[in-house]
Amino acid sequence: MVVLVGSLLGDPTNDADLDGSSVPLSGPCLIDNPKPPFRAAEHSVLDPVMSITAMPTRPYEGSDSTPPQEDNQKSMYASYVPHDLKYSADFEDALMNVVTDPDTPIAGIRVIPAGSDEEPQAGISIRAEDISFSSLPSVSENELPLPLDDARRVFASPVPGVKLTHPGGYLEGGPGLNPEMDTFPDDFIQNYPVRISNASDLKNAVEAEVERNLDLLQQRLKARRQAKERNEQIEKELKTLMDQHEMELKMHNRIAEENARKKEARERRRKDRAGA
Repeated sequence: MVVLVGSLLGDPTNDADLDGSSVPLSGPCLIDNPKPPFRAAEHSVLDPVMSITAMPTRPYEGSDSTPPQEDNQKSMYASYVPHDLKYSADFEDALMNVVTDPDTPIAGIRVIPAGSDEEPQAGISIRAEDISFSSLPSVSENELPLPLDDARRVFASPVPGVKLTHPGGYLEGGPGLNPEMDTFPDDFIQNYPVRISNASDLKNAVEAEVERNLDLLQQRLKARRQAKERNEQIEKELKTLMDQHEMELKMHNRIAEENARKKEARERRRKDRAGA
């Protein structure tokens, strides 16, 4: 199953490379995140959209920052996919609430892709090449998923109401998948039903895939809300029945105790008459 969102573009300089056989994607990438068997049914609502990818060609190397060493380069990316993370009903409920609310706005600082002529605005947008690795938060795998209101979430994502901790990071928090582990970009281009021959084709294909997956995410989260509301209604009905049963049981016990007292009194009177 395709799990993606974001810009797969980076800044290709040679359209001939976009022939589906060899694509130098050192920048943004899509993430192949197959659904494993025996996974909790509720968790499947996150399948359509698990990561946002909007990485600059040289990730996190700002003009005023020191290029990270090899050990830091490894920590720029995740070595896991969202399906590896522990299940959190609270996180998925929070995601459900913001995604299914039509009034939820896009939040966070928007990352301007490398090569764009757009000028950044303070507090609103930032150029990808101006983001330094040292400025990004440290997020360990065992912390994930992070609450949606975690202070480390600052970057905008295509999902309304959800901010990311890293450009190109996961919706759950933390950086995105290490490109060395990711085979999805090549697979996406090779298997796309329409031939991708230049950067414009690639941009259009990715945007269409993003919209498709966002629509699917919304559908699944709406289904989750309906199931949750149905479960809550069933629980309410069960509680009513249990309360009613408890009341009937108390009445039954009270009647049984009263009958036992009456029987005991009759036995006493019978014995008294027999003794007289």
